[in-house]
Amino acid sequence: MLKEIISLIYPHVCLSCAEPLRKYDQNICLKCKSHLPKTKFSQRIENPVVKLLWGKAHIEHASSAFYFKKGNRIQKLMHQLKYKGKKELGEELGALMARELKCSTIYNKIDAIIPLPLHKSKLRLRGYNQCDPIAKGLSEQLRVDVLNHSVKRKHANTSQTNKGHYERHKNVENIFEVCNPKELNGRNILLIDDVITTGSTIAACARAINKISSAKVYVSTLAAVI
Repeated sequence: MLKEIISLIYPHVCLSCAEPLRKYDQNICLKCKSHLPKTKFSQRIENPVVKLLWGKAHIEHASSAFYFKKGNRIQKLMHQLKYKGKKELGEELGALMARELKCSTIYNKIDAIIPLPLHKSKLRLRGYNQCDPIAKGLSEQLRVDVLNHSVKRKHANTSQTNKGHYERHKNVENIFEVCNPKELNGRNILLIDDVITTGSTIAACARAINKISSAKVYVSTLAAVI
């Protein structure tokens, strides 16, 4: 009864369109969920994300689940996740991301997930890594472990915004370090991030993991600016 009274005063609304949610909806209404801009990159051997990372690191395959454009549904949802602290939304988006990966046989060997780490100074400032709830949602659907402490960001690099491709590459060079090499031995690792633009940061993290010769790296992001 109390829950129903609270819902009348503070209605549970979709975090994309702000329309009231149905009883069984979590954070995204069925209409918005069905109209999220899917890329289907996980099903394509060559796709724009793969091409974006060519020559930057040794990666088995790369994909993004959705297109990111200013004002579209996924941009609104990611804003809620990154800046409004909607961690449960991150888990739901991770589950949707997993659904896209399951449509491809390329990712059926994945046995570990690594969310792109934040530097401790930014983690203190923001309060949490937005990739962690995404990883949790992925983990629950793919039934694989999340390795939160296998890789760390050694330095707090400056913002990548307004930097050219070369400047972005230099800005993230050698900023990641593998903390527990034995944990990564022989693993098929899914390295994830929320959004990919030039790919410089996630490629830098992949290069750090590449130093573990027996580890294979796959990349997937929630969204891509393509």
